[in-house]
Amino acid sequence: MKLIKWIAWLLLAGVLAACGGGGGSPGNTAGGGSTGGGTSAPTTTGGTLTLSLARADGTFVSDGSLSQTEDLFLKARVVDSAGKPVGGARVAFSLDSSEAKLVPSNGVALTDLTTGIASIKVSPSSVSAQGVVTAKASATLNGESISKELYLQINPGEVRLVNLRLSSTLLQKGQSLVATVDVLVNGAQAQSNSVNINFSSACGNVSPSSATVDGSGVATAVVQTTQVGSCLVTASYTGVSLQQSFQVTAPPITSIRFISVSPDKIYQNGSPGTTQAIVRFKVVDSVGDAVSSVPVSGTLTNVDGGISFCGSPYRALSSNAIGEVEFSVCSGTLPATVQVKASLDNDPSVVALSNLLTVQTGLPTQRFFDISATQLNLYAGGLFTTKFNGNETEITVFAADRQGNPVPAGTPITFVSEGGQLVTSGASSCVIGGNGRCSVKLVGQDYRPLGSSVAGADPRPGRVTVLAYADGEESFIDANNNNRFDAGELFEDMGLPFIDKDENGIFTSSYTNLVVGTNESESTLPLPAGVSGGTVCPVNVARGLSAQNTCNGVWDASTKVRRAIVIIFSGGEIGQPTGYDATIPLANRTAILSASRGGAMIRLADYNGNPMPSTTSLSVEVLGGGSCDARLIGNTVGNSIEPTLHALIFDQCFGGEMVLFKAKVQDKESFLSIVVP
Repeated sequence: MKLIKWIAWLLLAGVLAACGGGGGSPGNTAGGGSTGGGTSAPTTTGGTLTLSLARADGTFVSDGSLSQTEDLFLKARVVDSAGKPVGGARVAFSLDSSEAKLVPSNGVALTDLTTGIASIKVSPSSVSAQGVVTAKASATLNGESISKELYLQINPGEVRLVNLRLSSTLLQKGQSLVATVDVLVNGAQAQSNSVNINFSSACGNVSPSSATVDGSGVATAVVQTTQVGSCLVTASYTGVSLQQSFQVTAPPITSIRFISVSPDKIYQNGSPGTTQAIVRFKVVDSVGDAVSSVPVSGTLTNVDGGISFCGSPYRALSSNAIGEVEFSVCSGTLPATVQVKASLDNDPSVVALSNLLTVQTGLPTQRFFDISATQLNLYAGGLFTTKFNGNETEITVFAADRQGNPVPAGTPITFVSEGGQLVTSGASSCVIGGNGRCSVKLVGQDYRPLGSSVAGADPRPGRVTVLAYADGEESFIDANNNNRFDAGELFEDMGLPFIDKDENGIFTSSYTNLVVGTNESESTLPLPAGVSGGTVCPVNVARGLSAQNTCNGVWDASTKVRRAIVIIFSGGEIGQPTGYDATIPLANRTAILSASRGGAMIRLADYNGNPMPSTTSLSVEVLGGGSCDARLIGNTVGNSIEPTLHALIFDQCFGGEMVLFKAKVQDKESFLSIVVP
């Protein structure tokens, strides 16, 4: 009875094997069995799928263990209901854990046309991976889904490092060496990309610090040396490491480098600017690294006027911890240029020169003192126009010494104005910055000047004179090119500065304005003691006006350089030719200077006889002109202190058409009518 049951069990096992169930034979390269604890292949009317783990030679891994050193593959075999292999079927492989990985990672493969087998590489995701992973293969056959699962066992690998070797064990700082180490996993050569080995060294920069094993089971890194002395390279993996020693020697000192001079301009003794500069050099070796405790000496290329190392001879200064050495240079009494020459005490052939250090006069000089404004004619209005408060223009002074170099930052500039409000700060109106200039703002408001009744002066209201001045020197002609004034050289004598309110170039202590007849005056500004006198002054020296007969005939190194500018408080509407007050000169009024069928020329002014604001927008319009067209050359007024000229061009006009010449200021629009001849 027992024998009969045993025979029946064998027959049943044979039937199951024929259907693809049970354990497969290791010699069956068609993958007809399931290994590693997989479930039975489901039977469907569409066919079956079996899943196995196999080596590269096709033999099966019966225990389902993944290898840390050997390539293994998941093999899925698809057959139809008649047991015939199905080729070209799409099989999707997947894993339920990140402890293992598939190659390719998308997990898709097609079955072979002959065997019906789809294959994909499977391996542990890392040497330290462990645990049980479920692999699954799925396909669709005749509209039905078939799948198979297989259990895979992962055990962590044992990593050993052997034979750490260096390309060189004696080298100079800055040179590099190559470190390589053999990596074994479970006693066999590690697979490519399976292990990352950490390399480190206290004597340099290591790249890469974490190196991946290559196809030969070797990890490699490069050490770029940055330190001198006895050194080590360490290769390590979790729990294991190897070390190898090497020696780094110091490279030779090869050069001194100029680093900086601060500031690069200093000023003569007695000038308002700084009179001392710091010049820095650095001692470096052949790889460009700083070297400390090296004696360095310095010399000056020029000592004109007493330029010195601030009274001390500089010999054998030692470079500091960052390899730098400093020299202090003090100016003398003359403008000049100078360089510092630095050399190594133990090798005088190693030298470096600093950039040029300039010693300047530092004082503004009259010929190099200038003034400008962002808007010469702003909408503010005057006597015969509407008034508008609050618009402003920025006035800038540009100051340089006699060599054209900017004067020292911090030089004070003073502004005074005939009208409006100056927006200033501090004890002075503004202070020169590092670019040799400074600015203030002039706001349009009362007082608005009313013009002058003096013959030859300007009678028009709304013209504001602004004067800027500063401590400086009179300009001179340096005949012997020694950059200082010598007796007998020509110079531009200047007397007391004043605000020329009526724009006639002459100081007038008192006068009346033309329209209202109230009193006005021009006042002089003080100079240092002894600078002014009673001699005749040159006329309009570089636009630095002086009151008559206040010069002293002596070149002055300490006077007031000055420059004035006229700002127009313009009205916001066009002055009509027939609407002017009789005090406004005809040459300053709005007028149609010429007109023809081809065009017209317009002189544009406000009711004070001044230009319209610079921001005025201009346009033209033809009224009832049929084919007549008119256009402007330019559509803004622009910066001007006098009435502006504007050209109109007419096209296809036959006479009698009316053209409106329009001016818009902010929200105010006015026009001048022109009839085409």
